[in-house]
Amino acid sequence: MANFNDYFSEAESLANENFFSMDAYDYDDDFSFVDDEGGYSADGGQGSSPTSQPYILNVQNSITTSAALANVTILGAYSSLGQTAPAYGNSAGISITMGIANLTYTEFLYQSMNKPFVVGLTYMTSTNDAQVLETMTLTQKDINGNVSSKVLTPTIDPYQFQGGKIAMKFVYKIDGFTNIVISNVLGKNASGNGNIKLYFYPSETVSTARSLSGRRAVRGYGNPRVERSNKLSISPRSIRAIEGR
Repeated sequence: MANFNDYFSEAESLANENFFSMDAYDYDDDFSFVDDEGGYSADGGQGSSPTSQPYILNVQNSITTSAALANVTILGAYSSLGQTAPAYGNSAGISITMGIANLTYTEFLYQSMNKPFVVGLTYMTSTNDAQVLETMTLTQKDINGNVSSKVLTPTIDPYQFQGGKIAMKFVYKIDGFTNIVISNVLGKNASGNGNIKLYFYPSETVSTARSLSGRRAVRGYGNPRVERSNKLSISPRSIRAIEGR
């Protein structure tokens, strides 16, 4: 009996250590996407992986005043699926829909439970420039009761010319337990209802159905290249000129 107790105690400690480690949240200059230059994709194939295609959510504040609605929760499928559309448990006036034709937010929630994914890049747009600067709180938990939260603070690239758009280089996992709370969805302005559109670009997805055809369950995706690269390429001729050769 002592051996069993030791085993389960060690297993629980390891699970908690892994859950609260930085494996859940990570910054990565390459957004954790598969190498496009002849690397190996996560499903075992050699060569370039398919370019990441986003899951797109529309969140709208449709109340008739300019008042903001606070603490708007998206995702969290295990809890949200028991709520009524289009607010899904949020304040009246909030509407959450998919930004992809012929798909519903409810269908997306079901898929997030059965086909979890790693977000390599989060891209946000709004008709109100201030909306994309609202903080978001990412919360993950497991069935053992472990909970871990991280506040995501969007920042504008000082070199960008367009307002109302932000790309966040932050890597995190989404499954049925994961939810994101937007601190405020701003109200009406001159451009119409308050709104924010979120693009979740997956760097990896997990599907047990792939294993039925002899492939790995995890599949990796290439960088969508929605952001300007910071790399500077210099030709050999220019290098020789700089060196005075």
